[in-house]
Amino acid sequence: MHLSQPAAECKVGREFDGGCWRHSEMRMMGQETGRAPKLVRCGDVSTREVGAEPEVRSNVPESSSKICEDIHAIRDPFDALGVDILHSHIFTLLDSRSLARCAAVSSRWQSLATADKLWQPLVAAFLAQRAHLPLCLMGRDISKCKGQKLLYTIAVMDSRQRDIVPAEMCGRTWELRLKPTCGPYWLGYDPTQIGKPGLKRYFHCDGSITSGPNDPIWGGHSSVWEYIHLKGGYGKVGKYVQINRWPPLTPRRVKDGRWVLENFYGLYITRPDNPTFSTKRYSETECKRLCSYCTPPTYGVKI
Repeated sequence: MHLSQPAAECKVGREFDGGCWRHSEMRMMGQETGRAPKLVRCGDVSTREVGAEPEVRSNVPESSSKICEDIHAIRDPFDALGVDILHSHIFTLLDSRSLARCAAVSSRWQSLATADKLWQPLVAAFLAQRAHLPLCLMGRDISKCKGQKLLYTIAVMDSRQRDIVPAEMCGRTWELRLKPTCGPYWLGYDPTQIGKPGLKRYFHCDGSITSGPNDPIWGGHSSVWEYIHLKGGYGKVGKYVQINRWPPLTPRRVKDGRWVLENFYGLYITRPDNPTFSTKRYSETECKRLCSYCTPPTYGVKI
């Protein structure tokens, strides 16, 4: 293309801008010196030579390549800090959930995050708030047991148990407490009315119930218990405990882990058997041995 004039105008042209060609008004500037003419957009100081390759700009910022290099340079904290620092200065400050997440990183992290020295204080702190030890841990020196992480799992699973099983009925010591609806005569035999521990009751797997010595209410009569299922509100079938011909007792569990059987006239509540648990009412704990028929739940954990 040869231009006889120093400058020739054209109304319609194409210009590459931002990755696409678009039509716009522009002026064609050229000289008769044999140099390639240029396209200049009106009102813009930028120029591009006709026939030149369009400039391709990368969407990746320049700093990203540096970030990638830094990522490859990052080392595993296990290697960067060392076992001693991780174990004594970091892992000892983590809670149970954080330690469990660390154990899922790799096999090396798992061997360090599941150490008994890390989980032993967590197990002790958790059980100190529970009135009962899990039945499968009764009679064991928990502080010296191996696999503290598994013990913590059993303790947490036991605390979430809401369905009372026969082993819980048989493996705990119960107290009888009467309500004012029984009348003043029977309330006079209830030692809890004067701040003393309640009357002891023992449920057995064969369906019988016995009492403690020198019980003022227990007259030597036969007493039996069993599970019954009744329809409650909204048509739901609930699990209750029936003692002789008394009104059914509704089972529930309180915050510290004790079991309660309650009806309109009174309630049965378990006595704490955890030596590390103590309250103003229970200065001493009582541990009852399981009978040969009891099978304590282990919640799928091998101990």
